[in-house]
Amino acid sequence: MDDCGYVMAGTALLLMIPALIVTAMMLSLSEANSDMKTERTLSASVEGAAWDIRDNIPIITREILNETAWEVINGTIPEGDVRELVRGRVQERVDRLCMSHRNINASCRVNSVEGTEDPFQVEVNSTIEIHGGDIEHAENISVRVTVEGLPDPLPFRVLGRPEHSATSIEYGDALRGYLDSKGVDGEAYVNATGPLIIRRCPYEPYSCHGLEGLHACILNGYYHESRDGACYLCRLEGKTSCPHMGLETFIIPSVDVGEAPVSIDHVLFNETYNGEALNVSGFIIYLDGGHRTKYGVETP
Repeated sequence: MDDCGYVMAGTALLLMIPALIVTAMMLSLSEANSDMKTERTLSASVEGAAWDIRDNIPIITREILNETAWEVINGTIPEGDVRELVRGRVQERVDRLCMSHRNINASCRVNSVEGTEDPFQVEVNSTIEIHGGDIEHAENISVRVTVEGLPDPLPFRVLGRPEHSATSIEYGDALRGYLDSKGVDGEAYVNATGPLIIRRCPYEPYSCHGLEGLHACILNGYYHESRDGACYLCRLEGKTSCPHMGLETFIIPSVDVGEAPVSIDHVLFNETYNGEALNVSGFIIYLDGGHRTKYGVETP
């Protein structure tokens, strides 16, 4: 090869070096872009899974509460700790939800399902942990779940299986028989009726009820906050009272006998005491002085 050939070969080699460098840089940049795209995808998947779990826990919990209440009503509830049963069932469904996020490792531990200061809500406390590549996400969450619109299991825990419609309970002889068995005259509560579905009373403060408000409560089957009543989880367990803020509603008797056990559910199901008859636009209920004051009607 002559000198010209060596020069040309050297020149070509020199020209190839920048090209190789540029190619390497482009490959490196492409790989970096690919890694960034993968990381963004994983980040979005992790964030999406966290939101999905947060959003679905209250939905799942409400479904479980409803199903468990109907098991009580139908007499098919398994033996054991009902509160733990609810928590475990929520856990099972949350586990299935986590498994549906296949490109990441998602888990959620349901720590507790418990009552709150608002007896129309329960609180679910959980711990979420999600891993996607080098991305990790962990948080403790608490969500509130309303029990409004769910059936009330307490009367069925106490009395067995009284008849019911979609919205009300027809007590027949069940409540009278229960009171008689406790040595209490239950004559007024033959064929008594009461609400089946939990509905929050909108009339607050309760002292503003008066006869008009009480009439609306009876017609609509409203429930009220009560420190003497049981919360929803305790109602599932068959407790007529509990240490939490609870609920109470009216059970409407069929007979006016002047004086009879107070027409508040937790009173009838727990320690009864008498009240005077009160005519509420044709409905007769029995209230003691404390409940007359609570609901804004005059003591006779």
